[in-house]
Amino acid sequence: MLKTLLCKMNVRHDWHVETTDDGGRYRRCTRCGKYQTGGSGGRNGNWAAPLGM
Repeated sequence: MLKTLLCKMNVRHDWHVETTDDGGRYRRCTRCGKYQTGGSGGRNGNWAAPLGM
């Protein structure tokens, strides 16, 4: 319940990197389904970078 509340307050999400059919990447919260916009994400730097690098 607390985790859901944090998502609703836009304080904390459980981001997961997913791919599109054409190979693009995006981040989506596994709890609330919100998509993250922008080119870089948080502490880990550029989440849109290829996984092999």
